[in-house]
Amino acid sequence: MTYTGKGSKDILHVMIIMSVFILPSLSYTIRISILLALLVFTLHQIQLTITSDHLEYKIKFFKFTIYRKLLTSDKIKKIKFGRIGWSTKNAVVKVRGGFNFGVAHFYSEQLIGELEKFALANNIEIQKTRDYLLLEKYYSHN
Repeated sequence: MTYTGKGSKDILHVMIIMSVFILPSLSYTIRISILLALLVFTLHQIQLTITSDHLEYKIKFFKFTIYRKLLTSDKIKKIKFGRIGWSTKNAVVKVRGGFNFGVAHFYSEQLIGELEKFALANNIEIQKTRDYLLLEKYYSHN
């Protein structure tokens, strides 16, 4: 199944503040470069496809793929489940020889469940934080 999400907007807020205070004093080419980076941060899209034997992680800008990583079970060290904020579940896929990625920006409870099933089916180590276990306990009774 394929899930789509947006990237973190925290970087966007920092760049907007930076553009207001710092950009007027910089050269024209640097200003254009920063504004293009700002555009990419706001318009990019992230996709995660889960199949029975691999994960495919893509970062896209409009319909163009900027980054693509195909992960089989032997390339994944573990999947660490944790909590962000009060009630948001998160999972971070720890990768051997590559960039780790989190799935909080997908805002999907179903994705977290599918990642756990994927890890169990492919004998990938699962690590759950104490906070995550509290969330599981609380939401399983309601």
